[in-house]
Amino acid sequence: MLGGMMTVLLAVAHIAGAVIVLFAFGAGVLVLAGWESERNRKSALDEISIALGIPPDEVASKEYESKVVQFVAARFSSELLRNRFSDLCGWIQTGWGWLGTLVQVGVLCAVIWYTSTDGPSNAVHAWWIVGIAFSFWIASVVFAFACKLLTGRFPGQARQARKLLAEGVRNQRSIEPNDEE
Repeated sequence: MLGGMMTVLLAVAHIAGAVIVLFAFGAGVLVLAGWESERNRKSALDEISIALGIPPDEVASKEYESKVVQFVAARFSSELLRNRFSDLCGWIQTGWGWLGTLVQVGVLCAVIWYTSTDGPSNAVHAWWIVGIAFSFWIASVVFAFACKLLTGRFPGQARQARKLLAEGVRNQRSIEPNDEE
C-alpha cells in the first residue's frame, strides 16, 4: 500500500516538476526577450540619431517628429523586399512558437493519459516537454539570427515598426486641437 502511494506521488512529482520547470524556463525566456527588446529599441534610436544627425536624447522630441516619422516610414516600408522578408519571417516564427506550444501540450496530455492508464512509470516522460521547449526556443533564436543576417531586421521587426508608426500618427492626430474650434 505504502509503496503504491509513493509511486503515485513520484509520478505526480515528475509531472508537476516538469510543468514548474517549463514555467520557470518560459519566465526566463520572457525576461531575456524584454531585455533584448529594450536593447533593440536603443539600437534603433541610435540608428535614427546617426542617420538624421539628431542627438539620441532628442530623437523623441516634437522638434524632430516629422523627420523621424519620414525616416522610419522609408526605412521600414513594405515596398522594400528585405522588409517583406522580415515580415514573412515574423509570421513563420509566430507559427513556430504556436507549433511548439501545441507539441508541448500534446506531449503533456499524452504523458498524463499514459500515466493514468498504463502506470505511473510513464510520468518520467513529462520531462520531455522541457526539452521540447528548449529545442523550439533554440531553433527560433537561430532562425531570428539568420533573418537578421539576411535582411538586417529581426523577424517581424519591419511590421512592428510600421504598426508603432501608424499608432503614433493616430495618437498624435487625436491629441492635436481641432482647427474648427
